[in-house]
Amino acid sequence: MADLPPRAAEIAAEVERITALPGDAADRVPELMAVLHRLVPYTGSVMFVLNPELREFGLLGESGYAEPTLAYLRSSEHYDEMELLGMDRDRPPMCVRDAPVPPAELQSWAEHLEPAGFREGVGVTLFSPDGRHLGLITLHTDHPAYPSDEARDFLGLLAPLISDAVDPMRSIVVLSNIVADAEAGVVLTRAGNVLPLPGLAGHPALRPGSVVLEVAASGLAEGDLHTSFLCPYQPPDGAEGHIRITVLSCPASVPAHLLAVVLTSPAGDLRGLTRRELEILGLLVDGWSNQRMANRLLIAQRTVAAHIEHILSKLNAPSRTLAAVRALRLGLYVPRPLARIRR
Repeated sequence: MADLPPRAAEIAAEVERITALPGDAADRVPELMAVLHRLVPYTGSVMFVLNPELREFGLLGESGYAEPTLAYLRSSEHYDEMELLGMDRDRPPMCVRDAPVPPAELQSWAEHLEPAGFREGVGVTLFSPDGRHLGLITLHTDHPAYPSDEARDFLGLLAPLISDAVDPMRSIVVLSNIVADAEAGVVLTRAGNVLPLPGLAGHPALRPGSVVLEVAASGLAEGDLHTSFLCPYQPPDGAEGHIRITVLSCPASVPAHLLAVVLTSPAGDLRGLTRRELEILGLLVDGWSNQRMANRLLIAQRTVAAHIEHILSKLNAPSRTLAAVRALRLGLYVPRPLARIRR
């Protein structure tokens, strides 16, 4: 076993304690960085969270750098450097002296860090157990003797704990627990990609590019922080019916490229509403007139009026406006893009 730095057990216990704290990652980062200072006497430190869609880094915490240096460290050019160094992979921590290319050939070091007085440093990649690249920690010192080889290697042992402490999925999983009967779910990104949601399976309706995700994104674009609606769905071995879709906007504390949690659950009590009535409710929510509905559905206006009368009765609503409001509040409607309208 490699030699351990002084107070290694104490430092590990403190990192483990911080990792177990509730709250957001941003709340844990200052304490983590204070503990790491006892291991590496840094004069500059930064903890990044990765935006893989823009190939850029966001800041979770930093100290000791001028703004131009921070701007470069957040940039896609710096991400390109990290790829060159192999720091986009789950690998042991790397000091400047360990770099596979001369530091003078690295823009971050030659143009920003060394002129600022830094003489050594260490980078630690942060990966989740399921292989997600979460971010990066860099600690820079003003003396070439620090960090020691022992401190560098010990940071590698701490990396899984630190990764857990800053993993944004922790907050997102807590958010998803609002829907107690959720059966499947994904995290929707701003670019329209989906990420697995720990603890829940995926679902055919939540695949990238699906209409369900388009409807979810459109609601968020209109300012909805929480929406629920029904989606027609027929499982491979079952009868045609509906599943409930719940969309929860991600909290502001998670990386900006993560947009929302999208969950599926059983449809629940439909108040006796038929497939056609649920589709008409979706048109009511959109503010459509009877004439427009009739043209859309290729049925007579009196048939639309009869459906609406049944809807008002089943929702105990005295008007179509109130029926639309109750449908939105209860998630008892099929959005127009999801309606299976047969022409």
